[in-house]
Amino acid sequence: MLKKLMRAITAFLPVDKRRTGACIGCGACCKLPYTCPFLSHDASGEARCTIYRFRPPSCRKYPRTEREWLTRATCGFSFNNGHAAPGDAPQAPAPAAAAPAAEPVKHVP
Repeated sequence: MLKKLMRAITAFLPVDKRRTGACIGCGACCKLPYTCPFLSHDASGEARCTIYRFRPPSCRKYPRTEREWLTRATCGFSFNNGHAAPGDAPQAPAPAAAAPAAEPVKHVP
């Protein structure tokens, strides 16, 4: 219950700017920490929200931060730091920044 309360409170904070992707209808987030009563499934088995247009902020913004992202294995969202969502092409690591040239040590006479 405490986790659900924390999600409700933090839902009013902004979404991490590194978040990319879109909901793929897996329904995994609709089961955190218990199954939402508004979750249903269509004929193909894809998860559907019966109150989608009126869903609460905690649902609209999930995952708001990488720390909150508990459904990595199935979620269509990802965060731009090397953690890819399922089906995403592997991301190449960012090139390392060139080290600044070392300045010669100055000796004071």
